[in-house]
Amino acid sequence: MALRTACIDAMAVCAAWLLCASAPAFAQPPGKVLRVGMPATPTTLDPVRAETAQENMVMAGIYDTLYAFDPLTRPAAIVPLAASALPEVSADLRTYVVRVRPGIRFTPHPAFGGKPRELTAADFAYAMRRVLDPKVRSPNVSYLEGKIEGLDALARQAKDAGRAIDYDAPVAGLTIVDRYTLRIRLAAPDPLFSYVLTWPLTAGIAREVVEAEGDAYAQHPVGTGGFVVASFTPGQHLTLVRNPEFRPLYWEDLLTPRSRAATSGHPMRGRKLPAVDRVELFSTPESSAELLALRTGEVDLIMLHSVELAMQGDRLKPELAREGLQVVHDASPLTLMLFFSMRDPVVGGNSNEKIALRRAIHLAFDDDEWVRVIDGGLSKPRQQLVPPGVEGHLAGYRSPNRFDRAAANALLDRFAYKRGPDGYRRNPDGSALTVSALSGISGASRTRAEFTKRMLDRIAVRVVFEAAPAAERVRRMNQCSYGMGFMDLGLGAPDGTDLMGNFVSKAIGGWNISCYSDPVFDAAYEKAVVTPPGPDRTELFRTMQARLDAYAPARPIPVGDVLLLKRGHVVGPFGTIGDWLQLMTLGVDDPRPARPSR
Repeated sequence: MALRTACIDAMAVCAAWLLCASAPAFAQPPGKVLRVGMPATPTTLDPVRAETAQENMVMAGIYDTLYAFDPLTRPAAIVPLAASALPEVSADLRTYVVRVRPGIRFTPHPAFGGKPRELTAADFAYAMRRVLDPKVRSPNVSYLEGKIEGLDALARQAKDAGRAIDYDAPVAGLTIVDRYTLRIRLAAPDPLFSYVLTWPLTAGIAREVVEAEGDAYAQHPVGTGGFVVASFTPGQHLTLVRNPEFRPLYWEDLLTPRSRAATSGHPMRGRKLPAVDRVELFSTPESSAELLALRTGEVDLIMLHSVELAMQGDRLKPELAREGLQVVHDASPLTLMLFFSMRDPVVGGNSNEKIALRRAIHLAFDDDEWVRVIDGGLSKPRQQLVPPGVEGHLAGYRSPNRFDRAAANALLDRFAYKRGPDGYRRNPDGSALTVSALSGISGASRTRAEFTKRMLDRIAVRVVFEAAPAAERVRRMNQCSYGMGFMDLGLGAPDGTDLMGNFVSKAIGGWNISCYSDPVFDAAYEKAVVTPPGPDRTELFRTMQARLDAYAPARPIPVGDVLLLKRGHVVGPFGTIGDWLQLMTLGVDDPRPARPSR
């Protein structure tokens, strides 16, 4: 399922920074430092507890996954990371054999006797068991639920007994062939399972450290990646330093042969990774403060959300360009949606009048005005959930719920949402109609709220807003305890089923933040997951999109390129389909010559 980004408008960087005084013994001198403004800094560094794309972006630099996305290839392609080669996949698409590269080591921890410990196949098997552990209560359980033969049964036994999963019990679908080889047997054919092995959720985790740290593991992770945690204040600030135990890895190691051949003059060519010694990440709810911090040199890289602050048309404002700032356009891995809780007493439910209310709100949104007012002309309307360039996108599809204010008013009239003496509509039973909306606390959030109110005023639907910090919004939306609200979805895998998975019934309580339940949609989704690309799969996506349009649990909102602002000495960023940051691919200019390319 797609990764939620905690309403990406809740961003980035303060003008004054407070750093934790203590740091681990292995923290190094500053060296080459990169300071990044994040939309929402992590609240956890435990992969099974991650709820936002930002958390996964950061953890991709702390842990090793078996595979990684080539940062330059479109459409997406994977390369080995902790694995020594691409997976060996059986003809029936049910068996995946992966081989772990020998010599990769976890950073020292008392659980290892104060020494490093080698990463093995068992660490990946443990990580996958942990996702389904009922005692862990991972919000990401739907990613692996029903996928690995025997794992769900083991989890059910644990849940029925009221205990943690038995991590030593055999699982038919997780066989440790030898120290470095893991054979994964799936419950059903899955041509996309390789993508699951790129997610931090399935990264190698040391069982003995998790058990030693307990609940504190989320703040004190131990991984094998390029960075280790120097200091961490959840939701506010995170400092990472280069992992002194990290193996030799170079930019070219992250590229497919085609990318290597096409990028002989790339600025990262020949650089050892990570290419910086220290990364500091900060969060603030105000975009203007974030931009000020960038201009004054307190941060080096930010994602731009309030485009009017920095852009003049499709160009950087002249005064910012004169200061040496640069803008980077990256194809957006995001889908922005206006979600409705199907459990809300006002907008939820599947009665005809409730469906009519949601569809009228869909019809009331003027996409062109959003592009002009909110995105400064730098975005495009979306007609469907799956974005262009991703398998599952329906060429030429036109949403029946695109902007049409006259149709919105006519629909409300038809279903007896009559106007009261105050000019606002009332429910069909005559009671007052007030739609509640969950909003952020940033200036960008307020702008979105003002726009939403203006759209709904034009169809005489009263809306009230409740502002909450990003973490609270994620929690509320995860529980479907809201009326409507915006949320970004980032692709965890470069396939449309990743986004459609946010609406399957089994993901309610996790990624299905609208609590939408539809047997017809579910059946089409389950078939699409195992159907190879082609006309049959296209029709399955057409069915799913048509059901979403009919019941209206969410509406696509215009999305443009990701705009990143950086200072001139920053090399990168080079984002992938689901990660605009890519910590391991960022560098800073170094006067010393780079290592010759291999």
